[in-house]
Amino acid sequence: MPSTLVAAALAALLAAALLGDAFGPRSVAVVVAAGVAPDLDAFAGLVVEGLHNALLHNVFVPALAAALVLWDTRYRDDSWLRGRYGAWGVRVAWVAVAAYVVPGILLDLLNVESAAPLYPVHDRFYSVVGRFEVNNKQGIVFTFIQPNLGPGPLFPGARRGTVAGQYVVPTFLNPAPGPDQGLERVFFAVESGWELLVILAGVTVVAARTRLRSWGVV
Repeated sequence: MPSTLVAAALAALLAAALLGDAFGPRSVAVVVAAGVAPDLDAFAGLVVEGLHNALLHNVFVPALAAALVLWDTRYRDDSWLRGRYGAWGVRVAWVAVAAYVVPGILLDLLNVESAAPLYPVHDRFYSVVGRFEVNNKQGIVFTFIQPNLGPGPLFPGARRGTVAGQYVVPTFLNPAPGPDQGLERVFFAVESGWELLVILAGVTVVAARTRLRSWGVV
């Protein structure tokens, strides 16, 4: 599972790309905080096994946030968000919602460790994994989704377990289901080359954008 550090770096990249004139230390901090917020449900997993990657990794949290921002900024005559923070606040709010979804939820959902995106309506964990390739014998191979008219899963082999069944996504706080028996706890900051690339890209792009902004370039 990609670490929280990777999620923070990807959120920083989104901030640099989408904030526009609202870019700055405070707005980047808000967006990065939104990007790592879903991982806080690891603490809930200490109380009820199965809640990690479910309680805050569901689509209803960002959907509710997006609905509130949309209602406040488009359908109210006196927008609280725009009145208090101006256009800066509206831009940051939308980018923060995007950060919650992309690095916060999708990094785990599009991964073998999985997430429960429909919890609490549906408590099953899913991991959307597969491959997309073109070869000279099979032609186009796309295995992420398997549409069919008969019975069978839409995402082949993607179902992992359920919250009710106390399916545990391993973390530093809770490395395995059941009582703590002195198991080794490891915080994986970087587990692969692509994760290191994302982290370096996030740091470099935000630093470069900050420098260029101080020069009045962007």
